Amino acid sequence: MLSKLEVLKRIKIGERVAEEEADELVRYFLETEQWRQMRSGEIDVVYGPKGSGKSALYTLLSKKENELFDDGILIAPAENVRGATVFRSIVSDPPPSELSFIYLWKIYCLILAARTLREYDIADGDARPLINALEKASLLPATDSLSVIFRAVTTYIKGWLNRDTKAVEYALTIDPTTGAPTVARKTEFADASETQNLEDIPVEELLEVANKALRKVGLKLWLLFDRLDVAFAESPELERNALRALFRAYNDLKAYPVIAMKIFVRDDIWRRISAGGFTEASHITKSVHIVWGEDGLLNLVILRLLNNPVLVEYTGIDPEKVKSDYEKQRNLFYQLAPDQVYTGKNPQTFNWIVSRTTDASGNSVPREVIHLLEVAKDLQISKLERGGNDPEGPQLFDRAVFKEALPTVSKVRYEQTLLAEYPDVREYLQKLTGEKAEQSIGTLGHLWKTDDEQTSQIAKRLSDIGFFEVRGTKDDPSFWVPFIYRSALNLVQGKAED
Repeated sequence: MLSKLEVLKRIKIGERVAEEEADELVRYFLETEQWRQMRSGEIDVVYGPKGSGKSALYTLLSKKENELFDDGILIAPAENVRGATVFRSIVSDPPPSELSFIYLWKIYCLILAARTLREYDIADGDARPLINALEKASLLPATDSLSVIFRAVTTYIKGWLNRDTKAVEYALTIDPTTGAPTVARKTEFADASETQNLEDIPVEELLEVANKALRKVGLKLWLLFDRLDVAFAESPELERNALRALFRAYNDLKAYPVIAMKIFVRDDIWRRISAGGFTEASHITKSVHIVWGEDGLLNLVILRLLNNPVLVEYTGIDPEKVKSDYEKQRNLFYQLAPDQVYTGKNPQTFNWIVSRTTDASGNSVPREVIHLLEVAKDLQISKLERGGNDPEGPQLFDRAVFKEALPTVSKVRYEQTLLAEYPDVREYLQKLTGEKAEQSIGTLGHLWKTDDEQTSQIAKRLSDIGFFEVRGTKDDPSFWVPFIYRSALNLVQGKAED
């Protein structure tokens, strides 16, 4: 019989970031309704808060490339799964307008399509002339590096926009006689506006060539865009231009039935780029918003636990029976964990975990739940290694480790997510250190040395990013900090007095 310490040491619940567990994800991924819709082609755009599982969907699509190919679907990631973002080359020198960004995204999609045609040796009809033309125009390098390809696209666009440059040595054209893609040497630019220059690029016709080539062999192509929060995090204005243009390009690409963009975007970023009106939003109908409830999160945790043979052996359960019965899943969790973290009239343990890892937006996400359980596991291992008592009965966790795990999760969430995403609010958050968890306009103004109008604006900003939950009335609001951030700032339970 394995000891509890041995079992705990061999259990893996998961990583905070999907990219870091790509190989394991296929085995224990929870096939949600969102995944089914994505897999069947019903969904193109996935919205969700950070840590909700967007990148897990993206990673799983990439991992199931062979399975999708059997169904006639080719996958072309537009971004690196990890490491430096492909789009970093435009951060320091971005296109001058939203229009030029639209052309940039369309040409990039075209190059990804041509690259896929070349990779799968699809050369019938106009496919080979398209590939040859793009290679000659230096838009389709021999390297498979997405960063090199994207830089080639940005260089090409700049060549069209700057009339004095000779950077664009060859111009893509369509042969008027055959309708096939070709290139012509371009020695000078006409004295034309940005719009006229860009419209000289026959990107729509070239996309149609790629569409026909894929359709002829009975294949579809999905272009996957993820990590958009990383790409443009340092410049809100650049983020707005780039992503509004991306969604406009997405709507335009609907004209090509077998080429589809699949976009994974944080919901707060979507709210930012669509603020003030965005007509294209009404045309984005093939979309889904990832929302997690307590039942779904428990199901996710149990599937990950069942992926550990040592746990199956320890509990003596039938994994398939547990997977098909939610009540058995709850029973398994409470076989391993105490019924409550705090006794008395307090929530059950899993409800406590969810409530302590949810920010003020009310969005529960897998990332922090998984992180808390992993930290609790490590703390329990340390206790047992020091000679501490085993948890009661068959339980692997005692109450204390959940309480002790929360400060670590709070600190990571605060520093690596909140401050990393919103460095502009750091000074205001730091001034809350050691204060009460609920504040008013008056108490915040005193801490920040701001007048009521400034205080209200800052407080609204903090509520928009999920740090403050607004309570009270419109005329007399109060601002409550959720548990996920309290330990990081040593906040004290209660309401501050004016």
